[in-house]
Amino acid sequence: MDESLLIDFHNLAFRMFFAKEVGAYTVNPDIYLWRFMVFDSIFKLLTKFDEVKEVIIAVDDKNSWRKSYFNRYKESRKKTRLKQKDVDWELLYKTINNFTADLKHYLPFKVLKVRSSEADDIIAILSKNCKCIISSNDEDYLQLSSDNVKIWNPSKNIFVECNDTSKFLLMKCLTGQAKDDIFNVKTPNEWGLTKETEGKRKPGLGDVTAQKILLEGLDKWLEKNTSVKVNDIVTDYSKNFKRNKILIGFEYIPLTIKNRVIEQYNAYSFPPPENILEFFKKYKMNKFIENFHNVERRLMELY
Repeated sequence: MDESLLIDFHNLAFRMFFAKEVGAYTVNPDIYLWRFMVFDSIFKLLTKFDEVKEVIIAVDDKNSWRKSYFNRYKESRKKTRLKQKDVDWELLYKTINNFTADLKHYLPFKVLKVRSSEADDIIAILSKNCKCIISSNDEDYLQLSSDNVKIWNPSKNIFVECNDTSKFLLMKCLTGQAKDDIFNVKTPNEWGLTKETEGKRKPGLGDVTAQKILLEGLDKWLEKNTSVKVNDIVTDYSKNFKRNKILIGFEYIPLTIKNRVIEQYNAYSFPPPENILEFFKKYKMNKFIENFHNVERRLMELY
């Protein structure tokens, strides 16, 4: 049975940019090498998985509906970038935009960038209607794990699985996700913004505590903690849990986002096949030019 390959492009792009050979922390990162490594990573997956007959490149929009829902979502990303002054972030984002435009112009990949959505929205929505392989080392995708949806971790070079997707999501909603500034359920939305909490460590709620809560009964625990005072802030664990479910759980992606993704996917059209060779010439990818017969044969299977 034919499969689709769904690639979280920003996950791939950042991984390759910060590979030692590219030199992200130098004055002149090797962007030609970065482009080669990005495409080479995609093509290796096509070579590895013969059953793949469709490649979807999911690209983050600069705005996310999650930020509109919870304005502290990923708030620390900007601060982190400002601290890393030796990294040319403007160059990276410009390169990503230009390269995804060229992937769309030259190759038979479905490059999707949807207003107010992130790559995981696109992947979550499209994975519901096909047999697919998702390539990303972001563990959020484990909640999609099923007989029809396989998760390939490119860093570990293995498939990863989740035997209990419901429990996985409940655990994430309780403990939060530091990487995206999604607080655990004990942490009020205002944490760090008030005089009493500024600079203070967030209330703790790790995996051990979350496991215990699930064993004792989640609903009962949430009902008991609807009005808790934390450093002079009154918070509601049940509301915080709902906040996290909407931010983390793919089933809560807004209908407007779903419709935009499906509409763009259905309307997608490929460039003419003769563009393929021009792509490799433009970026001086001699490895693929020298082996163009086999490369072209594999890419033509995607039309």
